[in-house]
Amino acid sequence: MKAAVARFYWGRLGNVTRVLDLGCGDGLIGALKPSGCEVHGLDLDRARVARLEGYASGTVWDLNDSRPLPFSTGYFDAVVAKDVLEHLNAPWRTVAEIHRVLRPGGRVMASVICYRGRRVWSDYTHVRGFTMTTAKQLFVDGGFGVQAVWRMGAVPASSRLNAIGLVPTLLAIPPFDWLWTSSYELLAEKPAE
Repeated sequence: MKAAVARFYWGRLGNVTRVLDLGCGDGLIGALKPSGCEVHGLDLDRARVARLEGYASGTVWDLNDSRPLPFSTGYFDAVVAKDVLEHLNAPWRTVAEIHRVLRPGGRVMASVICYRGRRVWSDYTHVRGFTMTTAKQLFVDGGFGVQAVWRMGAVPASSRLNAIGLVPTLLAIPPFDWLWTSSYELLAEKPAE
């Protein structure tokens, strides 16, 4: 994840104090967190979790494991799941766990690989790709209200020019969509009780 993308995510999450970063990877969600915010990262890779030290707490965790996530119900204000769900055998189980650990009114920012052959299968660890409809339905079935779904991808110079916010608009145009769309981004909210 690039720093511009992490900042884009923080802008969509709103005013939150406790965030779960599923598949925390390079840890930029934790590294770029706002003051007063705590981030908990989960990742299968022990070395990645170790790199979180100093700005986020981390736990080695296999999301393909059927055990519940190691957090109490309603603990988090927000969850980030960037490029994770396409790697899972049962992503619906993970979405159910996201729903459990998220407080009522909490938000989820998720990114899933779009269902286009070369984009899905160029990474042998991908189990599936998603259409915009199936990405949305996964969260609706999990009990979330989906606020928005949009296309994202590596548009040349968008990070360098700090223009990540323009990428969804550009990728709504068919020729650019086919050139650069690699994922669907989704913003969902757990209904308030």
